[in-house]
Amino acid sequence: MIVKYQMSYEDYIALQKDSLKRTRFHRIKSSILFVLLTVMVFLFGIVLSILVLPQASHLMSFKMYQLLPIFIGILLALVMMRYVKKFYAFATIAQLKFMLRNDKRWPRDITLNIHEVGIDLTYSRENSDITTNVIWDSVKTIGQDRNHLFLYYEETEAVIIPTSYNVLGKEKHEILRKLLMQHLNYEFQNNSD
Repeated sequence: MIVKYQMSYEDYIALQKDSLKRTRFHRIKSSILFVLLTVMVFLFGIVLSILVLPQASHLMSFKMYQLLPIFIGILLALVMMRYVKKFYAFATIAQLKFMLRNDKRWPRDITLNIHEVGIDLTYSRENSDITTNVIWDSVKTIGQDRNHLFLYYEETEAVIIPTSYNVLGKEKHEILRKLLMQHLNYEFQNNSD
């Protein structure tokens, strides 16, 4: 089965967003940043409460006056935890978009030859066609979003397969579904209807 499409900037960004959830590198960096930002928010809460509390020191006991900044720091860290968790993905995608803002590689013509042995991915780069052969056994991880299927054959390299009926058509969509089930034991759902 041959699938031809033009890979857009949005397709590439979708792959990067998916890789943030799947690659070990991003999980480690995200965890480190989460711990650092949580500690910073905790310390900010302590400093802020120390600056505000001197006016209220006569209203509470000395022991309470000492413990209150720690409680405020913990409370602020707990409240901000949801946002701190999302910060790494937001910052990484924003940085990538900034770096690619003037990139002229998009759209890029992609040809996928999906068959019983694997997938042959062909794309043009600097006036020459480059083909990558990906056998089914080399697919390590599978990701999916609303419009794409990502077959990771290396830690950061993946084949992007558009899953919409507009690109594949109903017949090719069914062939792809059967091949994925047969070789990767993966059942994908088309969410782009």
